[in-house]
Amino acid sequence: MKENTKSVSIYAYAAWTTSLAASIASLYFIEIKGNPAAPLCWIERMLMLGLLLILTVGILKRDLSMKWYAVPFLILGIPSAMFQQLVHWNIINLPIQPCSTGFICTTKFFNLFGFITQATLCLTAFLIISYCLTKLKKLR
Repeated sequence: MKENTKSVSIYAYAAWTTSLAASIASLYFIEIKGNPAAPLCWIERMLMLGLLLILTVGILKRDLSMKWYAVPFLILGIPSAMFQQLVHWNIINLPIQPCSTGFICTTKFFNLFGFITQATLCLTAFLIISYCLTKLKKLR
C-alpha cells in the first residue's frame, strides 16, 4: 500500500489558525468579559466554529476539498459580518430597540482605536480565511 506523503499548504494552517483565534476570542468575549451576544453575533460565531471543524478535519485528512466545504460558511459569514460592521459605522441605521437579550443590538462592547469592533475582527477573520482557501493548490 502506498503511503500518504501529501503535505498540507501553509495557507490551510493559516486559515485554521485564524478560525481558532476567532473562536477563542469569541468565547473570551462571551464567557470571560460577559458581553451578551446579539442574534447576528451568534450566527457569526457558529459559522466560525463550523469553519474551525471543517478546516481541522481537512488538515488532518489532507483533503483540499475543505475549501469547498467552507464556501457556504464564508458565503453566509462575510455578508453577515459586513452588515454588522456597517451598522457599527452608522452607515446602515437600524431602529433602536432592545434585542431579546435585553440590550441594543448596535452596542459596541469592544472598541479599539475608535473603529475596530468585534464585527471588524469577525469580518477580518472571514476575509483572511477566504483568501487563504483561495490560495490552496492541488497537493502533489
